[in-house]
Amino acid sequence: MKTRTITFLGLFAGLFATASAEDLVIKMTEESGVEIVNDARFDIVNKCLGNTMPGTTICLGEIDFGDGTTYAANGAEFAHENPDTEGTLDFYMGDPDNGGLLFTQIDVKGTNAFQYYRTFRYNFYPEGTDGFTWPTGKHQVYMRYNNCEGNLKKIVFYNNEFTEEEQGEMPDPTYDYFSIPASAGSVVNPEVCPDAKLNDGVWGNTGEGLIVKFPSIDFKDGNTYQQIAVVSTHGGSTNPDGFLEIYIDGTDSEDNMIAKIWTARDWRWIVYGTLAKNLEKNISGVHDLYVKWTGATNLKEIQLIEGTPWEIEDDEPEKIELIDEPLTDNAYGMHFDSMGGIENTVEFMAYGSDDLKFEASNIGYTSYGVVLKFVDVDFQNGQFTRILVDHSSDQASLGSSTFDFYIDLDHDDYSDLSVLENDTKLATVQAQGTSNWATPKKTAGTMTSKVEGVHDLYMVFRTDAGANIHGVYLDTDYDPSSISTATIEGVKVWGMTNAVCIESATESLTVDVYNFAGQNISQTKVAAGLSTLSMAKGIYLVKVADAKGNVATYKLSVK
Repeated sequence: MKTRTITFLGLFAGLFATASAEDLVIKMTEESGVEIVNDARFDIVNKCLGNTMPGTTICLGEIDFGDGTTYAANGAEFAHENPDTEGTLDFYMGDPDNGGLLFTQIDVKGTNAFQYYRTFRYNFYPEGTDGFTWPTGKHQVYMRYNNCEGNLKKIVFYNNEFTEEEQGEMPDPTYDYFSIPASAGSVVNPEVCPDAKLNDGVWGNTGEGLIVKFPSIDFKDGNTYQQIAVVSTHGGSTNPDGFLEIYIDGTDSEDNMIAKIWTARDWRWIVYGTLAKNLEKNISGVHDLYVKWTGATNLKEIQLIEGTPWEIEDDEPEKIELIDEPLTDNAYGMHFDSMGGIENTVEFMAYGSDDLKFEASNIGYTSYGVVLKFVDVDFQNGQFTRILVDHSSDQASLGSSTFDFYIDLDHDDYSDLSVLENDTKLATVQAQGTSNWATPKKTAGTMTSKVEGVHDLYMVFRTDAGANIHGVYLDTDYDPSSISTATIEGVKVWGMTNAVCIESATESLTVDVYNFAGQNISQTKVAAGLSTLSMAKGIYLVKVADAKGNVATYKLSVK
C-alpha cells in the first residue's frame, strides 16, 4: 500500500473521530441515489449492498470536491465472512471504463461474518502520488471492488485528515462500564425454552419468550449509566424480529422496559459483538434486571455504560412480510426429487446462467432465463383459476422478479426469451425472497383464461436471483369462509383495538394469522396464559395448534 502522508490538518483529526456535519455520508440503499453498474444487489432487509464480486462497480452520484479542501479522507463500513479476504475499494472521478481518474483506495479485509461491519478509513493519497489524482471540482464518483468482495453498509467522505493511528480498521470505543456476566442470571420460565442453558458462560439454545433474571443490579445515582449494551451473537439468516428486551422489576409491563436491542444479525454464531442503546429513562438504586428474548440469540454479557461512548444509529432491518398463499383441497401439485418430476415429467428447455439441476426435493441452481416444461399437465374440466409456486431463496427480496407461465409453446430454442414476445401468458406469479433456502413460501398468480384437458405447461424465470422450486400447483379460488372453526379446550381467541388476544389455560400454542385474502402474515409461538399480537385494523383468520396436533381457526375483527 502506498504511504498516506499527513499534513498539518492531521493534528486536528482527533476532533473528528465520527462523521461530522461537514462529512458526506452515503448509505448503500437505492433511495440514497446509489446506482449499481454491475454485479451487485441492494439487500433491502439488511440495508446494504450485497452479492458483490471482484469488479463490482457502483456509482455514488455527483460529489463536489470544491477547490480540493472539501474532503481529505474516506471510509467504508464493510463485512465479509472470510477473515482472509483482502482487497481495496477503488474510487474514481468518472467511469473507470471510460477514462475515469483513480483518486484513492480503501484497504478492506474480512470480518468473520457478512453482517458484522467494521469501518475502514484512510486519508486520500497526497497530491502528486504516482497513479492517483487529487480530487477537485464536481464529478460523478464511481467505486470498484478490486480483488475482493463483501457487503457494504455506507461510504463516508471526511472533511478532515486522520493521524496514522486513526487510519485502517477502526476499533470499538473504550469506556468504563459495569459488567453483568451471563452466568449471573437464572431462567424465570424454563418451560418456554427447555433446552436453554449456560455453556462456557454464554446463554445458548435460547428462543422467543425466554426470560432470564439478573438480581440486585445497582444503577447508582441515575446519571452514571447512560447506555446499556449486550455482547451477543446470532447465526443463520437475519431475523428482523430478533431482539433482546431489557426490563427492570419485571417484564409484565412495557413501562419497565429500559432498552430493546436488535441482536438477530447473521454473525454465524461465531462473532460476539457489542450492541448498545441509550437508556430510555434515568434509573437509580438497586433493581432486578430481566432480559427477554424475541428470537434466538446467544448472550455473553450485559454492560451498564458510563456516558455515551457509542454512536447510536438506526440500523434495524427492514421487515418484509412474506406471503404464503394457502392451497385448497382442490389443488393439483407437481413436485420433484433428484431424478426429476414426480407427478409429471419436467424437461429443461433453457438452463439460464447457473448449473440448473434437480435436487432432493426441489429444482435448484436456477437463474434468469430458465425455462421448464411440465409435460402433459391435466387441467381437468377447467376449474383451476390460479397457479402457485412454492419457492425459497437466500435473498431477502427478489424485487420485481416473476415466474411466467405459458401452455403449448412451439419454439426451437428458448435461450433468448424474446422468442416469447408474441405468446400469451397464462399466469404471472410474483417471486419473493424468503431469506433462507430452507424456508419455502407460496405465491399465486391468476390464470388469464380457462384451460381444459391435457397441455404442456411452460414456466419461465424472469428473476433477479436464484430461487429453489419446491412445487408448482394448479388450484381453484381460495375461500377463507370455508375454513373449519373447531375449538380447542381451554383456548380463547378474540380481537380488540390494534391487537389479537390469545389465552391458553395450560399449554403453549403455535399461532398463524392470515389476512382475509388468505395470506399468512404472522407465525409465532405463545406460552400458556394471555398473549397479545399487534395487528392493524381489519378482519383476520387466526389458526392455533397445540402440541397434540389439535387445530382451531377463529375469524375475528381488530378495531
